[in-house]
Amino acid sequence: MRFSFVYFLMGVTALCTNTATFGSDKTTPEFKVLSRDIVMKISASGGRIISFKYGETEILTQSSEHENYGSTLWTAPQSDWGWPPFAVLDSLEYQVEQKGNVLKMTSKPDPKSGFQFEKTFTVASENTIQIEYLIRNISEISKSVGAWEVTRVPCGGIAFFPDGGQGKVPESSLKPDLLKDGLTWVTIDKKPIADNLKMFSTAKEGWLAYAINGMLFIKQFPDTKPENYSPQQGEVEIYINKEKSYIELENQGTYQLLKPGESLQYSETWFLVPIPKMIKVEIGNQRLCELAKRMINKIK
Repeated sequence: MRFSFVYFLMGVTALCTNTATFGSDKTTPEFKVLSRDIVMKISASGGRIISFKYGETEILTQSSEHENYGSTLWTAPQSDWGWPPFAVLDSLEYQVEQKGNVLKMTSKPDPKSGFQFEKTFTVASENTIQIEYLIRNISEISKSVGAWEVTRVPCGGIAFFPDGGQGKVPESSLKPDLLKDGLTWVTIDKKPIADNLKMFSTAKEGWLAYAINGMLFIKQFPDTKPENYSPQQGEVEIYINKEKSYIELENQGTYQLLKPGESLQYSETWFLVPIPKMIKVEIGNQRLCELAKRMINKIK
């Protein structure tokens, strides 16, 4: 099956296509959302974002590099489920709908977790894609939950985000390289380390950026106050696996009680833009921060 349609939003031409790719034993539909120079590819398996490119430059870790790849949604806190994630929500096939300028993916109801996910993708502006996550309580009891997006990217870049100051978060094994002018900076090289590392952090302003291979990747999301974090979690978390085959750029929403049938929503915007040659990619460079804020302010 192959079909496509073109739609126009805010002066930006976006193309959404459906293609069938073949795995070892079955066909898995994959869908593309295009906005000028960027292409996002989403698999019906888990509603997982499996590619985010500017031209030919890929920003996400691929399945050929590690079994943990691409970007996905989890429920927080992790103490509710441990490992692995709930298969119905994380890896099994989602129902897919394309209506007008909207690509929507819906998981099956998951009796094990008591939740159902919806993931909606639209074009926000040029080189920008908006993601709307919905978590619905399909159980017969009230349940507390938070939205948690986990995005895997290659090592070799610089992550930075606005520091949220004091707040109760777990002890971090990964420490920032620099705290300056209200920003937390973390440099991730490619040298293997003795053990996995994890940072738990407060944050503010609602964004997290990663500079690598001449590109700036920005995730914008609702700012969450420390008193509303999920138990033993932070608003921004960064995980590095010891082989340095990938890192995780993670952000979390408000932890809230859902009665049976109730839902929460968590909205994000993804940006991917080239870094101008006159901006040096180094920790503490405020011009990188200014570039990120310019992109975010374009859609406000």
